[in-house]
Amino acid sequence: MPVQTSQARDSFEAYICFRAGAPSAAIAEAEAICAETGVRLHEALISRGWLNPSRYCEALAAACELEVADGDDLVFPVGAARQQPWHMLRSSRAVPLAAEWRKAVLCSESVSAQSLKSVADALGPSREKIALITRRALIASLSKAQDWRLTRRAVFGLALERRDASAQTGVWFWQSCLIVAFAGFSVGAAAVLPRETLTVLCALFSMVFFIGVALRTCAAAHACLSRRKVTAIPAIPDRDLPRYTVMAPLFRETRVLPTLLRALANLDYPAAKLDIKLVLESDDREMIVAVARTPLPGNVDIIIVPASQPQTKPKALNYALQFATGDYVVVFDAEDQPDPDQLCKAAAMFASLPPQVVCLQARLVYHNHSENWLSKQFAIEYASLFGGVLPMLDAMALPLPLGGTSNHFRIEALRRVGAWDAFNVTEDADLGMRLYRAGFRCKTLDSNTWEEAACQPMNWLKQRSRWLKGWMQTYGVHMRRPVRAWRELGWRGFIAFQGHFASVILSALAHPLVYVLLIADGVNGHVLRAPESFLGEQFMLLAAFNFAAGYFCTLGLGLATLKARGLSKLIPHLVFVPLYWMLISVAAYRALYQLITAPFHWDKTDHGVSGLNTTPATK
Repeated sequence: MPVQTSQARDSFEAYICFRAGAPSAAIAEAEAICAETGVRLHEALISRGWLNPSRYCEALAAACELEVADGDDLVFPVGAARQQPWHMLRSSRAVPLAAEWRKAVLCSESVSAQSLKSVADALGPSREKIALITRRALIASLSKAQDWRLTRRAVFGLALERRDASAQTGVWFWQSCLIVAFAGFSVGAAAVLPRETLTVLCALFSMVFFIGVALRTCAAAHACLSRRKVTAIPAIPDRDLPRYTVMAPLFRETRVLPTLLRALANLDYPAAKLDIKLVLESDDREMIVAVARTPLPGNVDIIIVPASQPQTKPKALNYALQFATGDYVVVFDAEDQPDPDQLCKAAAMFASLPPQVVCLQARLVYHNHSENWLSKQFAIEYASLFGGVLPMLDAMALPLPLGGTSNHFRIEALRRVGAWDAFNVTEDADLGMRLYRAGFRCKTLDSNTWEEAACQPMNWLKQRSRWLKGWMQTYGVHMRRPVRAWRELGWRGFIAFQGHFASVILSALAHPLVYVLLIADGVNGHVLRAPESFLGEQFMLLAAFNFAAGYFCTLGLGLATLKARGLSKLIPHLVFVPLYWMLISVAAYRALYQLITAPFHWDKTDHGVSGLNTTPATK
């Protein structure tokens, strides 16, 4: 049954809110907020925590002579159960229940009080067929009623829609045959002609490494030559701001929960237009209890993901996305502290860009970069990526391998491409490629999100191994049909893709072998021996160039981006980058082992372990 909505605030709605326990002073302040933002009075009160949604539902039901549904054991008909929950949460239509209930439920927060009163009066005795329910109770009821269907969509949605786009099926048969044949041929040839085999392998790998070196050189040049331009984008008035969903997946994150909630509360965005989802795992009882004990404003919902495999962040995000009611959606990690104006900036930038730009990537910055040697190297790496590589890719209209957080999406486009791959453990890098292949574009956003660097060796190793394993998955998935990838990425995008993924993966695996070969040649007295052929000389020169240029372009990129970020005190630590790369190689071999033995295992990163003050600096 449709219920007409209205933005008008009247004495009836204020009366209901007052009867529900909202103080007169809060009502007066909320009315001023409504005048600025265009939201309803009860939305402004509930989102600020000034009005209890359950008490409002009861007061509105009493005034309209309607029943209140508590949400327990509600049964929805098959047709309603097949709908996405966000449709029902946003709609002002009543949701029918199964025939034996002979009723329909209506979310008390999705309609204006006056329009509901008018409809109830017009229905007369038939109003008994309608029951009011709070949004949180409706979410809980839909989760329970559609448990297996929602979980199936979250896990297999992408794989069912496009099998070749999901990491679920692992390495394809032809890829396995190629890998085995290449490995067998290389080992066999090395046993007979070791130097010649090494020359050929150096040639093959050097071509891939050269692409990676070229990309980083372009990034260093772009960072050095371009001035930090801040294009003035007209701000959107609060009344015209869209509804924004904020999703924060949490798993064993009780230590940083207060920090996250403070960061979300500090967002400079109309609270009534925020749809915040805390995404929890059903088997994480400690986290569920911690959140349940924490007073939450009315714009925060708790989404509990049923236990299923794989237990990954993208699966949890896919599940929560089915309840997201925003026009845009952003993902923040548990330890994230975004700039307060980040959502306003993203909304304004989206409004100024063509519709094919569907994702904005904010900068990730570590607030504990000075904690120890590992955090300093991590900060240098992030400054190079988010201050150099990604802006260069943006400027050249090339595909962006997204970071794991602070990605802002047009929610309709995100759903259209199948959202995240539940089986990919570096889900956002893969999503950036799929968006580009679908004809969409991603850009960088001039805003910071402050994070905690993994400063403990084992914690860092687990995180980096998971990232590299996900990059291996992503490369394997997008190279299943190379010709199709070339066509959809374009030749520039395809080459950049090789530079992003193949170059990074191969260099991480090959880097320690270079030192092993140099040591072996040194022991045998062959370090400076000339190649035995002209072709071998050219290949060795290319390999030597890549080896030297890789270091120098990294130093140049780090120098430019660290200065731009005000982190000049980290510049001396650039000399330790080769040692840091050796640690990355350790993580790469661990990732390769896990790719074979546990491809979908999610190595959890512990947060809230830094010994430094976690309040981000002001820039």
